[in-house]
Amino acid sequence: MTKYFLYIRKSTDEANRQVTSLDAQRRELRELIRREHLSVVGEVEESRTAKEPGRPLFNSVLARIEQGEADGLLCWDIDRLYRNPVDEGRVRWMLQRGVIKSIRTPIRSYSPADAGLLIAVEGGRTTDFIIHHKRDVARGVKEKLLRGEWPGNRPEAYLYDHDRHNIVPDPKSAKFVRQIFAEFSSGTRTLQWVSERFAERGIVRKSGKPWSKSQTQRFLTNDLYIGIMVWNGEPFEGKFKPLITHELFTKVGEVLKNRSRPRHTRKGHHFAFRGLFHCSCGSMITAQWCKGHGGMYRYYRCSKKNGPCSERYLQEKAVTEQCLEKIRSLAISSEEASLLRTLTEETLTRNGKAVETANAEVITNLASVQAKLNKLTRAYLDDLIDEEGFRAAKANLVTEKTALKHEKVRLQKTGTTSWFEPMMGLIKALETAGNVREAKSPDEIAPLVQKVGLNLLISRKKVSFELAPPFDFASVFLAETRGSFNTRPTPQIALSGTRTIWCSGQDLNLHAFRQRLLRPSCMPIPPPEQPTIRS
Repeated sequence: MTKYFLYIRKSTDEANRQVTSLDAQRRELRELIRREHLSVVGEVEESRTAKEPGRPLFNSVLARIEQGEADGLLCWDIDRLYRNPVDEGRVRWMLQRGVIKSIRTPIRSYSPADAGLLIAVEGGRTTDFIIHHKRDVARGVKEKLLRGEWPGNRPEAYLYDHDRHNIVPDPKSAKFVRQIFAEFSSGTRTLQWVSERFAERGIVRKSGKPWSKSQTQRFLTNDLYIGIMVWNGEPFEGKFKPLITHELFTKVGEVLKNRSRPRHTRKGHHFAFRGLFHCSCGSMITAQWCKGHGGMYRYYRCSKKNGPCSERYLQEKAVTEQCLEKIRSLAISSEEASLLRTLTEETLTRNGKAVETANAEVITNLASVQAKLNKLTRAYLDDLIDEEGFRAAKANLVTEKTALKHEKVRLQKTGTTSWFEPMMGLIKALETAGNVREAKSPDEIAPLVQKVGLNLLISRKKVSFELAPPFDFASVFLAETRGSFNTRPTPQIALSGTRTIWCSGQDLNLHAFRQRLLRPSCMPIPPPEQPTIRS
């Protein structure tokens, strides 16, 4: 009597997918066993696709048949055994040699005499299905992408809306993800901090461990969150609601690119400037307590990670004083900051047509970018540009278009032009520089230095760093403007004419100040009534 292995298979390894398929196969095959009085020595259930060779349970079944444990196979259909020519050839060869004496399905039976044309036709049918199915799936995916619908796995903080056939923000987790991006953009958070926050919400790897650094970085660089779908290296414009703004996504990218090593502090051993500066030898500057005349003092020194270093120790007081001297040119008083805010808001209010003009310019730029995309597509279809060049150019244009769409939405929601929020943030930073100059607190100075400084270095007991944009423009502009006016006895504000602000004996031209800080100095300054939108 022929001894059979019962083999049932579904195409996915997800526990909740195609469960009914397994139940239906098992029920029909057991009915066949009861009806035909077949001898079954084992039952194997596998959740793997058969379009590629390498299924471990299927291979073990064939190996056990070759060892003589059985000489027949029971399956729902021949396509449950294989959908690729490698597994097909192995089964046909075993059938032709008589190692497998019978393959039974609920509707037909195959014997060694059928190992030629009959089973070849059946095998061709299963393989042909995979080939055509793959082509049909690829075509369907491309159509979804062109319609702006995301065809891939659902990203964090999104849900799949079956009515819209697209992803939509998840009300329960969208705010959390926005907070993650916002806090990471400050430069004070690490990839490990992000993975820990997700782990607290139960979002972890399959092993139960928090996300790895690479997995966290993929999350923070996922273009889906700004409405760009990248599929096989080609970008597409998404028709779903972006979760974060283009500006915030860019800031996060800059932090990931320029992020320094995080500072690890222990209770009782907090050093404000540790992990912030580099030594001339390339190593990081660390800190320690040292005894001196009159007590214990904090000192900063080279960590010597790259080998011996001759740089000398530097007391924290000296680091603080030198950092204060470096940011002196950025400091403004609280009174000056208040007046700047007043005049900034007054300028925005007086220029009532600014938002309307800005919105019209965004619409014009959107039409221009779309025309470029259409022209690029025609050039690609006419073989005037290769695929690599097409994808690179398309990526730039899609990114530009997405940024413009974000700017349009922001203008409609906030009613402000693109310079207002950066200007207010800059005024706050300059005010902070003035406050820490008075307080002289290392814990307040260190974060500010990290925010405004580039290439931070301690060498020969000297602190040095460059000012990052737009603080470099602010430093030069404040120095030039303040040095060119005489002091006056009382603070005042002039809100007409050239919109000049004067306070505490200093004069500042707000419009020139704004344009100089938010645009490269080599570009002309347009009049206040025609604000420039940066895409």
